[in-house]
Amino acid sequence: MLKTSQKRDVYFNSNTPAFTLLETILSITIVLSISSLIPLFFQCYNKTIQLSNLDQTMEWQLFLIQARLELEKGSDLRLDENKLSFQKDGNQITYSKYNDILRRQVNAKGHEPLLTKIKDWKIIQKEKQLIMTVKFSDDSSFTTKFPSSETKVSK
Repeated sequence: MLKTSQKRDVYFNSNTPAFTLLETILSITIVLSISSLIPLFFQCYNKTIQLSNLDQTMEWQLFLIQARLELEKGSDLRLDENKLSFQKDGNQITYSKYNDILRRQVNAKGHEPLLTKIKDWKIIQKEKQLIMTVKFSDDSSFTTKFPSSETKVSK
């Protein structure tokens, strides 16, 4: 039997681009660096959500301070379907829901937003108290009570 040797010529062209071990290590390092930052992005996102809730709580607290001061000096309180009206310094003050805000009007004029992003607002009288419940668009709700001696309820 004759053995024929097949000789293959293999040529290496040094001008062709190749993906070396050094480039592989470098690309893996970049991918790992970027992926290690992902938990930090989530942490920043959670912090932002917490701060937005803090803003809503602060808005609610400022509203309570203003409403308590006005209601203490107010007289002739009237409750009409989701509207609170009272007299203060000869002016008719009205709190009512308008679209997604709770607004304040003086003598049925103006538009002063007191609370924003409101889904629902209810105010009822119970045992010489006004009970106000506000539900915000993120489904959080706050309830407060104001002392009231002379309230007229109209429906």
